[in-house]
Amino acid sequence: MAHPAPHPAILCSFADADSIVESLAAFVVQAQKESIDKKGRFTVALSGGSLPKMLRGLIGNPAVKWDKWHVFYVDERVVPLDHPDSNHFSCTNHLFSKVAIPQNQIHALDTTLLDDLEELADAYEKELIREFAQKDAARFPVFDLVLLGMGPDGHTASLFPGHDLLAEDDRWIAFLDDSPKPPPKRITFTFPVLNHAARVVFVAAGKEKVDTLRQVLDDPEAGLPASRVRPVFPGQLYWFVDDAASAAVQYPRTPFKL
Repeated sequence: MAHPAPHPAILCSFADADSIVESLAAFVVQAQKESIDKKGRFTVALSGGSLPKMLRGLIGNPAVKWDKWHVFYVDERVVPLDHPDSNHFSCTNHLFSKVAIPQNQIHALDTTLLDDLEELADAYEKELIREFAQKDAARFPVFDLVLLGMGPDGHTASLFPGHDLLAEDDRWIAFLDDSPKPPPKRITFTFPVLNHAARVVFVAAGKEKVDTLRQVLDDPEAGLPASRVRPVFPGQLYWFVDDAASAAVQYPRTPFKL
């Protein structure tokens, strides 16, 4: 049976990046509460780039139940975990080193497999299977929250314009060795995983994103990777952006409220 059409994206535009931080933290806390109340845990997938810095509003927030968090990476660069290019390294520096999340609930790459991309991707997929397969009767994992960024070229995760992985519809985790943005070797969630999440939030700030954001929201049929993130019912899609990024967008804005 075909899924109902995806919910329309909810676009929330804020005066500046600091305003995004406060509201994003409130949104995450609310999503966490709903998830823990329902099933006793909170499954989150994080991107790298500027996103970890945007989560600073969670640090020191007494409403965050870090012991209930189970964290995965939307994509990861195939480098050691202490390498500056590593998303795990960035998330640790900006967030995990400052909060009380159990280390065994942060799912990083198996660094013994860095020389074999296929094995590395398979091992990370098995991490997801261990977390989700026994708990959720679904063809793909259903994350409570996926947090994404967007590159100036419209890529998200490690899903780049024109790349073969845009057509992957079976695997949970895919690998690439030809990323147009260095480093070239990466693993990434596929679109089916992104689109089965309960909530997906894009965070985009800065005037350098203005043309791309306009194209993604106003002309989604152009097919930029970020515009292909369309969670299936009942999943929801949010954009948390600043006014500089949304200046050219015609798509209707929604005032942020919980």
